Amino acid sequence: MPEADQARPEETVTEARHVTIGLPTHDGARFLSQALDSLLAQDHPSFEIVVSDNASTDATPDILRDYAARDPRIRVERTDELLTAPANFNRVFAAARGPYFMWAADDDRWDPTYVRRCVAALEAAPDAVMACTGLRFIDGEGAIVDADYDRYDNPDLSSASVVERIRRLLRRGGWYEVYGVTRRDALARTRLFQETYGPDVLLVLELAMLGPIVKVPDTLFFYRQLAGRAERERVERQGGVEGLDDLMQARLTHLQESMSRTIATSSLAWPVRQRLRAEILWATYIADTPFGGNARRELGARLAVARRDRDLPGAAKFGALAAIAGLRTIGPRGRQAVGRMRKRIGRWRRDLLRRGA
Repeated sequence: MPEADQARPEETVTEARHVTIGLPTHDGARFLSQALDSLLAQDHPSFEIVVSDNASTDATPDILRDYAARDPRIRVERTDELLTAPANFNRVFAAARGPYFMWAADDDRWDPTYVRRCVAALEAAPDAVMACTGLRFIDGEGAIVDADYDRYDNPDLSSASVVERIRRLLRRGGWYEVYGVTRRDALARTRLFQETYGPDVLLVLELAMLGPIVKVPDTLFFYRQLAGRAERERVERQGGVEGLDDLMQARLTHLQESMSRTIATSSLAWPVRQRLRAEILWATYIADTPFGGNARRELGARLAVARRDRDLPGAAKFGALAAIAGLRTIGPRGRQAVGRMRKRIGRWRRDLLRRGA
């Protein structure tokens, strides 16, 4: 891990702005001590760590009691009934004090300068809502994982243009900015973590619509990835997600729909909302983005669900997207796909109308 660097002159914080670090955990004993040691080593002069122990049944409560007894900066809240992961994330935010807040996972690690330098970046950019840093993945032993960091590293979202910020965000493979340092009042203007698939994605999207997200260019955040954890298992552990079978057949498509709804219900001007919704559709189904290839393969499953549920608008939408995606990927033959899809949608419409849908 990098050694703590010296504060650069332009990054010196003239006032110790208080930061609440919210750490939600459930049965996190394996890496919890490492995470707490990493957070307690932060060189920012004013912070607290609020831990929400979500009905843990392993050694987590014992670890937390020991740390809280030794360091007054740690405040532990425990629930005896198991909450969903989004509810537990929101619980630590509700306990926050001071102008800045950050979430911390119970298995990640941070350079000792992480909090200080993120706060300094926010102090230097009054219009920014969040600050993050470069990241690397680590494995169970703490070793750096070889990955395509051009795709997964946090992007620079400091543009004054909301369209440009969202466009850059949609061309990444991860949304790890959610673990950055955020202005507490900006987070209070969002819906926080929602009970749906991809709550971190939707929250970062909301923040990027509110204002710039600045990036400290150095690698100061280390996100732990554990091998062998399937996506379905991760979603089940999150809790609060309904219709899991349908969702797992077309999870990126469901995520696209949630993102589009988030934009449609925002306070942005109507032309900007329409532009952003078009950007999402383009990044999800047409362009060569991390979303693109997988989402295009989901369209058939999403069409089948729309037909089963007598969802005529959905059938029309996903049929058209399938046709456009086909036109892009197979050239002239896509025109035949467009014609077939139009006829199919027409037959579905007549069938649904006969059934009284």
